[in-house]
Amino acid sequence: MIENDQQLRMAQELIGNLQKVLLAARKVHNPDEYQSLAEPILLELQQREQDVLEYLSRSDAVVS
Repeated sequence: MIENDQQLRMAQELIGNLQKVLLAARKVHNPDEYQSLAEPILLELQQREQDVLEYLSRSDAVVS
């Protein structure tokens, strides 16, 4: 769970890094390998994006 703006920035950076990993992996792996490799990363990406959305939807978030 994201509790402040600093954690939000860190989560956004992590999301970007995960996306870069997936984009790079698509270039070097065949579709079957990519699917196996991408599944856990996509789940992590989805969770981090959900955390960001939940934080941004809160009106009581701590600004830092």
